[in-house]
Amino acid sequence: MQAAQETQVLIIGGGIGGLMLAAICRKLNIACLVLERSKKVTPAGAGISLAPNALRVLEQIGLYDDIVRHGQSLDKILIHRNQTKWRTLDFTCVNTWFGYPVYSIERHYFHHRLYEAADGDNTVLLDSAVVDLVDDPADRHVKVELANGSHVKAQVVVGADGIRSVTRRVLARQAGIDGKNTIRFTGRVHMSGYTAPIPNLGPKDLGVGNWLFYDDSILTTWPCIDNRQWFIGVKAADTQGQEKIDRSVWAHTTPDTVNEAYGTRFHPFAESGQFKDIVDRSERVITSNVFEEADFPTMSKGRVALLGDAAHSMTSFFGQGACQAIEDATELANSLQSYFSTVGTKEQDEGLTSSRADSSNLVQVLSDYSARRGERAKALVSFSRNYAKVHTGTLGYGIGPLVRKLIYAYLPEWGWMWGLRWLYGYQPIVDNLSSVPGQKSVYA
Repeated sequence: MQAAQETQVLIIGGGIGGLMLAAICRKLNIACLVLERSKKVTPAGAGISLAPNALRVLEQIGLYDDIVRHGQSLDKILIHRNQTKWRTLDFTCVNTWFGYPVYSIERHYFHHRLYEAADGDNTVLLDSAVVDLVDDPADRHVKVELANGSHVKAQVVVGADGIRSVTRRVLARQAGIDGKNTIRFTGRVHMSGYTAPIPNLGPKDLGVGNWLFYDDSILTTWPCIDNRQWFIGVKAADTQGQEKIDRSVWAHTTPDTVNEAYGTRFHPFAESGQFKDIVDRSERVITSNVFEEADFPTMSKGRVALLGDAAHSMTSFFGQGACQAIEDATELANSLQSYFSTVGTKEQDEGLTSSRADSSNLVQVLSDYSARRGERAKALVSFSRNYAKVHTGTLGYGIGPLVRKLIYAYLPEWGWMWGLRWLYGYQPIVDNLSSVPGQKSVYA
């Protein structure tokens, strides 16, 4: 039998959170491997939103300038109720308040840049589906079993494998509880896409996003480089049949799928006024059911930690899924660096040649990470859920439409910024790397 590979940190899942953690580990000289079940790098989704709470650490590891070159800042948002314009919301004040704007960028490009930052094929093992893991306190390593029969050993295992996390299900099963993920279907479906440049748009349209509130659905378009558009439509899902409810990403989505739901709807950037003009310029489209956390779990157990959607899936109404995975990766990397540096110093002082880890200390380090991140993640899941109700006008007692209009039509920019301090003003960085120049946020 082939000897199992060994590493300090084994990351299950090659999505944004997993690759971010690997990229930071590489900067900190912590040995790591990433197990990705896909046979090739195939990020799901169309675009991605990167807010100030994630951009500071991305600048620290050298990716911010690339985001600026290949992304588009969100400078203003046009808000419509059907065809009636409510207002233009100035979003340049985000940069003034928090040191960075909000950027939109093609998900595939950003994922590729993270893959490179993590050292690509030298770190990521493709076609490596995990089927089991064993964390025996008597063993100096956690043992991970792959579908091909091979094994990988690590001092720490991190589950970054998404909303239907295998890591999380295995931990649940070993704890004697139902191995299904604790997520629930929200009853909504997202249809999203990323377009080629829209030919009728010009320089004045760069950086302009749109929120459109229709009677039975909502639509958001974020500005991307060269007047490309990243769109997300949200509507009630067809809940007839368990198979339709359980699916995450729909198979065989085409622009026609989106046009059936939104093609005739008004959009101010559409040359004819109908959104079909924009959808027909799509380079890729995707449809997915929306799930959120139902029973918030601990983010660590023993020498296994969780991050991103594997720990705290949330609705995408405020575009924080990727940003929270990046926050998780940053905080976890700081915890791991603190642990491994302490273990290394201790072993050197004692004249040991082994890299034996003090398991009890490691368990405590991960438990501290779980407690620290868990509180913020719970707040984000709750915020995302409540914001979704405001955005869709579905707050209880019949006040939803009124509250939505008061906020979106009349709340001044400073009110928006004040309300976002707790979210955008928290900007974690890697403790043992050189800091970014200057104090980026007055709230950091």
